[in-house]
Amino acid sequence: MSDGAALVSVLVPSILAATTYFVVFESLRGYYTSFFAPKYPGCESGGYPHKSLFGWLWGVWSVSEDALMKRIGMDAAVYLRFLGLGVQTMAILTVLGLVLLAPIYSRGQKQATDLTALTLSNLKQQEDKLWAPAILMWFFSFIIWYLVYKNYNEVTALRKKAMNYGDSSQYTILITKIPLQYDTEARIREWLEPKYPGTIFHIQPVRDLSALSAATRDLQKEQLRLDRASAKAKENGEAKTRTGCSGCCGEEVEAVAYHSQRADEKRKEVSNLLEESSGKLFRGAAFVTFSTVAEAVKAANTPLTVDETWESQKATQAEDVIWNNVCNVPDAKTKRTLDLIASATFFCLIVFWAIPVALGGALSNLEELGREYPWLKGISDWPKGLIAIIEGFGPTLWRVILMLLLKPILRRILLQTRIIEGSTLELDLMSTFYLFLLVNIYFVTLLSSSVFTTITQIIDHPLRVFELLGSEVPKVSFIMIQYMVLQGFTVQTYALVRLDGLLVAIFFKHAVAGVDYERRRAMKPWPFQYGVGMAFACLMWTICMCYMAVAPLILPFGLIYFSMDYMVAKYTLLYVSSPKFETYGKAWPKLMRFALNGLILAQVALMAIVGLKYGYWQQLMLFPLPVLTYLFSQHLYTSQGELMENSQLPLVNALELDKSRDPQAVKQLLQETADLNVWEQPCMRIDPNDPLKEPAKPPVLSDSKEGHDAWNSIEVGSPPVFADQKTHLLADHKGEKDALTS
Repeated sequence: MSDGAALVSVLVPSILAATTYFVVFESLRGYYTSFFAPKYPGCESGGYPHKSLFGWLWGVWSVSEDALMKRIGMDAAVYLRFLGLGVQTMAILTVLGLVLLAPIYSRGQKQATDLTALTLSNLKQQEDKLWAPAILMWFFSFIIWYLVYKNYNEVTALRKKAMNYGDSSQYTILITKIPLQYDTEARIREWLEPKYPGTIFHIQPVRDLSALSAATRDLQKEQLRLDRASAKAKENGEAKTRTGCSGCCGEEVEAVAYHSQRADEKRKEVSNLLEESSGKLFRGAAFVTFSTVAEAVKAANTPLTVDETWESQKATQAEDVIWNNVCNVPDAKTKRTLDLIASATFFCLIVFWAIPVALGGALSNLEELGREYPWLKGISDWPKGLIAIIEGFGPTLWRVILMLLLKPILRRILLQTRIIEGSTLELDLMSTFYLFLLVNIYFVTLLSSSVFTTITQIIDHPLRVFELLGSEVPKVSFIMIQYMVLQGFTVQTYALVRLDGLLVAIFFKHAVAGVDYERRRAMKPWPFQYGVGMAFACLMWTICMCYMAVAPLILPFGLIYFSMDYMVAKYTLLYVSSPKFETYGKAWPKLMRFALNGLILAQVALMAIVGLKYGYWQQLMLFPLPVLTYLFSQHLYTSQGELMENSQLPLVNALELDKSRDPQAVKQLLQETADLNVWEQPCMRIDPNDPLKEPAKPPVLSDSKEGHDAWNSIEVGSPPVFADQKTHLLADHKGEKDALTS
């Protein structure tokens, strides 16, 4: 099967699927507004954004980055910034690759007739045209260096602006490994007060509240049963239930009275446990809130003792805390053991997962394998149409399925390492999943689709090994294009419509849910897949980098992928769901390292492929590029990335921030945070009299009254702020000093 036919066999159904998803989304988003735009004001009453036909495309694209940052946070803005970098880069390289490089390859001496004519495979050994990819790789590298540098500086400036706003987490640290004798707020305060006299605002010890948590869940379930029974009794005049398990057996009784009595019993149990919570088992950890940002910065970065106790770190947002792991913080030795076990598990998974990925990659040459291996000769009797579908669509779909199955496994393994922050879990998942994708999608596919298919020819003609590999390796780009097409047109657009989630939500809302609480829960959106989404974006970037000078036809498909991903992710972040954490762009340095490492891999790969064609002078010309890219990456990290990755203000900036803020407003913020039990476990924030009510969200501080109004005017879920409106909302306040300017 030719490369062009294989590409068409994936491209056509993928475009049809994407078109179907867009039409379904456009048709249904006005009817199920609480599913497709739950963050939009008035969605419960049928309101939804951008009501014109496909108006959401331009509306979402037009939202400015500053407005985006204030509405959904710096981390979401960084997510979209990386996708935007992909769009910028692919757009420029597409023009250069198709205009300059593809015509040179098409005139190669091998005179291939299919799409292979547009790749490096069409050049013969030691052909003079080998200078073209070597020279253009220098141009491509300069362009990417410039775009990365420009975006790095802009994200750094954006971070400085974002950190002017904050919640109580800027004033709070987490102290772990506290000796168990300091089991009360008073004892912890007595130990800390001499070190930070007069600056400690509030201390919240972490306790074992497993009994209270279980009782709270039971109360919520019983309250839900009571609400269902009340709704049924109101509709039918009466409601009956049974006293046995799940209402299926036992004595038949009047449902409202029965569940009301049980709910009162559970409510009394929860109230008693709440009163006893201060005496529960202390877990050796506490959240300490200071009255100034500077004191919190000092406490988070200064060792409190000389031994391995009283370890301090900056606190994340309360919603980002993984409470089960905070209550079980391991010692250093146990943590190292858990990390070692996790690393060994990851290695075994990589090896194990490579086997089915490699077998799936071999399907792309199914007909050729049938000719090469006698035990597969029966394949030649299959219908040609079936073979074409399997070769074109099968391997790509198989890879997508395998990688989707991998996500929950990796998340579960990482949780066992006792990570205490959801943001750290997402960033670790991004790194680990990207490594899996790189090995199993890129390297394993490269081997299974090039070496394995030419192994018999290499054995028969060992002296032609370089020529054979030099011709086959660039052809793998078409397999990567197929994967990119399926991932961009099918998987990304499906994330917009979420058809399975919609059908389940509609079923539960209309057929199962009996009360408003259940109907709202049925329409609740999926959590935003921050780490997984970034891992896929990094993989696509790396693939495009590796083939931009080898098979420039991949670049327009990279542009399509990043454009699709950008639009779908931006709509999702604005109106559906966004990350629960805010690290002020902590992921950006890691993303840029992955991006530049992808460029280094591309430069080394081109050197290898050119070497297979005996282009030794071209290799010599390319040799400085990986070194320069590595040095450039290190410079960016040490000058800007290291501080950003720390996600903590420098002390001098913290002092300036304290000076710029109204002490009374800060005190009010911290008092409201303490009153709402923000730094308590979730079960402590449930009201026993209304257990199904969502706890109040933590308050947010702005540096000035005007800034506070601007923040609230574009709060999460409000209509987009377009470029012509942002001047009013985001103009620098007159006479206000930027507290975060170095």
